[in-house]
Amino acid sequence: MNILMMYTAMPHTTGAFLERALREVASVKTCGPTIPDWTLRQWDLEQIASRVTPHDIELREGTLEEIRKGLEGFRPDWLLFVESGVWFEMPILSDPTIPKACYLIDTHLSAADHLRLASRFDVIFLAQKSYVELFRERLGRPVFWLPLACDPLVQRPYDLPESFDLAICTSPGKADRRSRRLARLGIRYSVGVRRLFFEDMARFLSSSRLLFNSAVKDDLNMRVFESLAIGKCLLTDSVPGLSDLFVPDVDLVLYDDSDLVDKVRYLLDHPEVAFRIGARGRKKVLGAHTYRHRARSLVRILTDGISVKKQGEEDVAHSYV
Repeated sequence: MNILMMYTAMPHTTGAFLERALREVASVKTCGPTIPDWTLRQWDLEQIASRVTPHDIELREGTLEEIRKGLEGFRPDWLLFVESGVWFEMPILSDPTIPKACYLIDTHLSAADHLRLASRFDVIFLAQKSYVELFRERLGRPVFWLPLACDPLVQRPYDLPESFDLAICTSPGKADRRSRRLARLGIRYSVGVRRLFFEDMARFLSSSRLLFNSAVKDDLNMRVFESLAIGKCLLTDSVPGLSDLFVPDVDLVLYDDSDLVDKVRYLLDHPEVAFRIGARGRKKVLGAHTYRHRARSLVRILTDGISVKKQGEEDVAHSYV
């Protein structure tokens, strides 16, 4: 399969991880703008600026002619757009000769905008399960749940001294539910909070006894999969789709605000339990939830055709692997 993949070139985004995996199972040419320096500064991403690599077809003007010239004889079977958070014009969507698919990540933050965008595609993949039925009803076309994943070559354990009781990689200082939970935990335990990426993130998380996650808005975020790949016991809140993929108290630990502190204390007091759950979680995520699994599922769905199941059944992309 020939895939023309479109997203804003930025090294830490879902598109970059998925691109590497797709190149193992398909012929891929990438297209899109490069994240500008001012955005790197605004989003506090300057630490990964040296990793920014332009696409095969770097869009500067954003015209259809620019894309056609860059294809150089490459005949895409599918156009695949992957949301990156930096939007750009896609005149190629007006070309009726190329089937089009999109992979939308942060639908929990902008469902209405995503619905409008998805209406321009033939097949829609969503990272957030709770919006699948809504998109099917509104758009009347195939919509699949394709959860996020991990890259085990990047997110892997390091043998380091444990310096924290809990750790999370996130942007510190935001006045939200996550920061309130971290502040509450910080009264009782040593909590490490850093904004790090790639190997630096993996090393930092490896230096903690437990790992922590808190969703922004009931989203199954990338942090769940990346944390599990480190091999430490993960505490996370319950969100739609999580229990479809992982077994609570076996692969990870679920909490709510009423029992969070008690569950952290129990796991710290019983390191053998935390170790067992961390090992099982890593085994589960490596066995079924890497970007290689997602790439194979995506390509299989696009290759074999779309089978829309009876109403009430689940079309879960990861189950095709």
